[in-house]
Amino acid sequence: MPNKFPQYQVQPDLTGADLQRLLACREVAVDTELTGLNPQRDLLCLVQISDGERNLNFLKTRDWPASVNLKRLLLDPNVVKIFHFALADCSFFLTNLGVTVQNAYCTKIASKIARTYSPEHSLSVLVKEFFKVELDKSQTSTDWLRDDLTPEQLKYAANDVLWLINLKSELEGILQRKGCLPTGPSYAELNARCQAFIPDLVHLAVNGWDFGREDRSSVFGY
Repeated sequence: MPNKFPQYQVQPDLTGADLQRLLACREVAVDTELTGLNPQRDLLCLVQISDGERNLNFLKTRDWPASVNLKRLLLDPNVVKIFHFALADCSFFLTNLGVTVQNAYCTKIASKIARTYSPEHSLSVLVKEFFKVELDKSQTSTDWLRDDLTPEQLKYAANDVLWLINLKSELEGILQRKGCLPTGPSYAELNARCQAFIPDLVHLAVNGWDFGREDRSSVFGY
């Protein structure tokens, strides 16, 4: 990423042209900024989307149900939506937009299945391991509700999506190389089954089931 972060417009929804561009993609990267991790209490502040070609969309509104083009993208089954922590992001899309994200993919789940050599699965750890880049996380605990987000906040938000498509590719390479489990299914097949469970996982989480925030070994946990 260049030192001088470009000025991107923050909009309440995707434009028609942006929607068509994203729908034509095989994969897009999506992330959110939140006021906390409780979808029944906390607020969805910002949605950032990358198509892998360094085209970025930042969406911010106080009326998420009116973001109809964002809904169309999230509901399209032909586009893979790549998240790093899909459980959190998709839970907030369910409570704020009323949609169950279709064809979601979580790089944290993939990492926990592929990278059994490490207990660390944060985005910053993965980006450093695979791309030798240190992510600046200084904006993690900032006011994402403010209307005038700073360039530093937008740069932080951009970094949360710019690496995800390539990261998915790296993790799936490991899964393929690991072959099959002793019990039969391949690592890649097991990952695919876990990814397909994300919509049900989201409904469980939003309705009160706990996945063990302190259990870092849990594939679906925090």
